[in-house]
Amino acid sequence: MATFDKSSNTRNVTPEDRELLQILRRQQLDLQRSLERLDVQLGELEGRLNDAPAVEPPALPPFPTEHLPPLPPHGETAALGSPPSGTEAALPPIPTVPEPSAVAAHLPPPPVQAGPAFPKPSLEFQLGRWLIPIGAVSGIIMLALLLTWAPVYHFLGSAGLFGISATVSLVIYVLGERLERSRPALVFFGRMIMALALAWLYLTAYASYYYAPLRVISSPLLAGFLLLLWSAYVLLLAERKKSQVLAVFSVFLAYVSSAINPIGAFTMGADLLLAFTAVIFLLRNGWAVLSYLSLTGTYLALLRRLVLNDNGEIVLDTSRALHFWPLAVYLLGAWAIFTTAVLFSNTASFRGGKRSAFLSLNNGALAVLLALSTHISGYDLGPLGWAVLDCGLLLLATSVAARALCADEPDVAGAYLGQGLALLTTGIIVVYTGISRGVLLVLETLFLGFAGVISRSVILRASATVVGFLATLFLIKEVAISAHHPWLLGVGGAIILGFNALWARRDVRHNPKSRERFVLTAAYYCLLALGLVFTTLYTELSDAMLPPALAIGAAALTLSIYLIPLYELPLTAQTFLLTAQGFALFPVETGEPFPGWSSGLVSIITLLAITWWTHQRVTCRGAWIFLLNLVYSLAFVGLVYNATRPHVSAADWLTIASFLSVAFLLYGAVFRVWLIALAGQLFLGLAICHFFVPPEGWDLHSFGWSWGRALVPIAVVFAFGRATYQWLRVYPEIAGSSRAGLGLLAYTYQFFALVMLARWIFAVLPAHVQIITFFFLGTGLLHWNLHRVSAFGLRASYFPTAIGLVLYLHRFQTDPLSVTTGLTGLAALSFLTQSAGLRRGGSLVSQTESWIVILLSVGLGWFFVSSWVVLRIHPSYLTIGWALFGLFLFLLGLFVRERRLRWCGLGIVLAAILRVGLYDFWGFSTGYRVLTFLVLTLVTLGLGFIYARFVDRLKTWL
Repeated sequence: MATFDKSSNTRNVTPEDRELLQILRRQQLDLQRSLERLDVQLGELEGRLNDAPAVEPPALPPFPTEHLPPLPPHGETAALGSPPSGTEAALPPIPTVPEPSAVAAHLPPPPVQAGPAFPKPSLEFQLGRWLIPIGAVSGIIMLALLLTWAPVYHFLGSAGLFGISATVSLVIYVLGERLERSRPALVFFGRMIMALALAWLYLTAYASYYYAPLRVISSPLLAGFLLLLWSAYVLLLAERKKSQVLAVFSVFLAYVSSAINPIGAFTMGADLLLAFTAVIFLLRNGWAVLSYLSLTGTYLALLRRLVLNDNGEIVLDTSRALHFWPLAVYLLGAWAIFTTAVLFSNTASFRGGKRSAFLSLNNGALAVLLALSTHISGYDLGPLGWAVLDCGLLLLATSVAARALCADEPDVAGAYLGQGLALLTTGIIVVYTGISRGVLLVLETLFLGFAGVISRSVILRASATVVGFLATLFLIKEVAISAHHPWLLGVGGAIILGFNALWARRDVRHNPKSRERFVLTAAYYCLLALGLVFTTLYTELSDAMLPPALAIGAAALTLSIYLIPLYELPLTAQTFLLTAQGFALFPVETGEPFPGWSSGLVSIITLLAITWWTHQRVTCRGAWIFLLNLVYSLAFVGLVYNATRPHVSAADWLTIASFLSVAFLLYGAVFRVWLIALAGQLFLGLAICHFFVPPEGWDLHSFGWSWGRALVPIAVVFAFGRATYQWLRVYPEIAGSSRAGLGLLAYTYQFFALVMLARWIFAVLPAHVQIITFFFLGTGLLHWNLHRVSAFGLRASYFPTAIGLVLYLHRFQTDPLSVTTGLTGLAALSFLTQSAGLRRGGSLVSQTESWIVILLSVGLGWFFVSSWVVLRIHPSYLTIGWALFGLFLFLLGLFVRERRLRWCGLGIVLAAILRVGLYDFWGFSTGYRVLTFLVLTLVTLGLGFIYARFVDRLKTWL
């Protein structure tokens, strides 16, 4: 088993870990005895299996029955395994494990662990431990309420109440001590009981002055001294017992007493004494929680004095006129005490983030409360700024000391440096005004940026970025609002920030892949510089001059990459061009478009920028170029639209928009700028919308375009679809998602052309030929796409056929005789031929689709034959018409070798037979009956003869 190496483990543990160690050692002894018994049983079983006498069990060492004394009470900072201190006994040595049996001797030895493992307590265990302090707090609240309960006071009186309360507190305290000594597992519980008793005693002393019905002390100074004396006793008790819990209770209640008893210098001195005591405990015992509590109480005590008056009301003005220097001395003293803890504490419980958080709280409280003290003392904004600036200088000086004293933790010095720079900058902002403030800040960011690059200090670099942002804000204010030297401040500040951007690239300047590295800090400074330049241009230039000036500036800054190796500048400079496009597209102030030369210049630079970004290899590249060019392409479309649409008529716009889409496509194809070609399709989309919804309003059966002009967008859309399809055939190397996307685009174009053609048919052709036109169009498209082996085109043919079917049924409801004509019969016949064509389609369509087409075509034919007989001949011949139509379907299916058509034909014949038996036989005259049966006889016999005569051949054919 693992042994406990005292010299190899110096981790500081809490009392809970010490209790857990006692429990684990008891479990260790139990496990040793269990292993010994297991060895005996294994030896006996091995002896029985080998017909050998059982292995004699080794003599077991006697289990220690004496009480295990607790670990040395070295508190939460005692190192695990350290030798005992004081008068308490050390832990007994762990008994060695006896030799294993003969069988177990051949087993490999268990791996030896480096030290004892402390498993993390379960959630249930942690919750159980939290219940103890919760119960203690509840007990404190209970006593506070008991002391204020009038019946108890009237029954016991002041003396009796005080006596009973003090007696109960002492009894509970003694009980807690006995529990702490009785069992190691009860150490935490016993100390919480002791803390509860001490809190009760504190409440008793507190009520002796601050609760009027029980007041027995008349002097507030005596009452404060009594409470402070109680705190000192508990702190000494905590030091003796090495219990941070008692110390935390004591310090907390001491600060409470000072808060409710603000007796000027006495209270402030007591708070500083408590702070000093807490720091001593931190340096001696490593009690970080106590130090945090003391820091919070020390500064909150002064905050209460600053913002609350004697009546407990919040007052933030200078009406009380508190003296500044006592407050400042108190703050500087407290800050110095806690800074000493930061610089000289080496305990493990105060390292890393805990130390950094502590010093940040200390520094922040000093700056905020010192500024607040300056204000409350009646000083104006100038002295307040100097106070903050002095705090920054103090922290900068402390960073130098921290670099020497905390060399193993460089973050401490860095924290002082960063916070000192922040306060120094804030002080400059408050103290200085006007141009000097912005100039000082921009010079500061220049110095910090250069120093950060030379020293490679992250703090200096981060400070330079923050100060640069503030400098930019104040310079923008001076340029935009005060109009002080706009070109000098704007351009000069931008040049300084540009130097910072160049310095930010110093680490990657000599990298072979420097162009591919995008430094965020450099881009940040570039954006700040561009903000200054934009403010200058916006302030000094007119509305018409601003967009082209921004566009020219963007082009110049982008092409500057050939002279200045600042590879973040071309990308950030695009904000100028984007802003120029926004001004040109959305003139917010006037609501009127800019002059043509202004928008035209922005359009030309936008087109050149798209082309340059597509083909450039100078600066870094990435997926963002696609997004940038996409935005530019959309903006270019908007600029061209604004330049053309207001100057052409609605009819001309239908044609011009179509041709503009072609022009964009040609430019994109020639210069390989495909986003331009893609964005140009927006014009085609506008033409399509204009085609469907003209300015006169939407009317299905007419529109304001001539039939020839309306065919232009249809032809363009169809040509785009065919061109895309041919492009895929010419370039078979296009594969994957690109090929699938282009194929979908080609199909979409062709489908839209078909939809537009349907709209054209409704508007141009007369109503009586529309149905047959749609059916013929659908049938023609289906057979053409069967020849081309195009599944999409074949399915697209369903669209005009469906329109013709719906149109036929709709008009049949209003005027059935007008749609029951020979032309409609030809349309139904053409629909039937589609089912024959689908048989040749093979795998182009699914069985479900072919079934739907067959059933719809047969249903339409059956419906047309029925309506023709009823409306054009006589209703009595309906059964004859069904029978003949069924025979026709059968023969058609036989001819095209589509058995589903034969099944439909036979089904209609059976329907005719059923109708004869159910209706014709009983409702018709003899002549109609004879004729009906005759037809049925011929049909049925003819079909039967075919099956009987040509059975072998039918098997071969079908």
